[in-house]
Amino acid sequence: MKKFAFLILAFITIFLNSCKDEPTTYEGDPYLHFNKEVQGEAVVKSGTGSTTVNIEFGTVIPLSGAAQVKLVVDKTVSTAVEGTDFQIVNQDLTVPAGQATAQFQVKLLEATATVEPKLIVFKLQSPSIGNSTFAQTYILTYNKSCPSSAFVGNGIFKNTVASYNAPNTDYTIQDLGVTGGVGTLKIVGFKALGGSLTLNYDPETAVVTIPDQYMEYDSNGGQEWVKKASDGSKSSFNACTRILKLRVEYIVKNPTTGATIGTFGDYDELFVGQ
Repeated sequence: MKKFAFLILAFITIFLNSCKDEPTTYEGDPYLHFNKEVQGEAVVKSGTGSTTVNIEFGTVIPLSGAAQVKLVVDKTVSTAVEGTDFQIVNQDLTVPAGQATAQFQVKLLEATATVEPKLIVFKLQSPSIGNSTFAQTYILTYNKSCPSSAFVGNGIFKNTVASYNAPNTDYTIQDLGVTGGVGTLKIVGFKALGGSLTLNYDPETAVVTIPDQYMEYDSNGGQEWVKKASDGSKSSFNACTRILKLRVEYIVKNPTTGATIGTFGDYDELFVGQ
């Protein structure tokens, strides 16, 4: 009896293992879908004329025969206009037999690009291939960026949102150049007693950092200093619009030890190019 039970158990084990090793194959229709991510971001740099992005799509299995696939724009939700803001370079593609992936190219035009993001929503069409139940929409968001060298312009900026000095005061901002991948800006006359506020920036991202600086003004037995905001907010500038947004904290330090003995809190300072 035990021998019989053992033989049954052995048979079941062999059967289950053989089922486990059996490869699973899909033999249905190929079906269209976008590949990888279903959304992307792009930047059109000033002076380039245009930027071309690739949008990849595919089928769930390789095609048994060549097929036509078209990239179409959903105009009901897109904010960018085809032919004016962008061009689809190869809108109609022939995907050859045996292939399961291909890509469209979309050219984003600088002439109508804006610093505020524009949105394009794409879909896939084919007269011979059905659409899958997933990844049927690709959302592309893009905007225009200008080189950091365009930010300063004529150098004149108005402090339209001010907390330290009087609002709507004009200042000169100087770009002292980039050294070791770090740029330096100087807001002339921003601090007390005619001093200047020095800022560092990343020339690629336009993110601004604020080194701790003495404001050249003493109060309540301490020295007033400025530093980056304690709430973690970032400072930055937009080279296209020539707007500098600072988020800073004003503090009081002990003039002897350098220790912080008080804070006025975090404030916004906004400078707009004139």
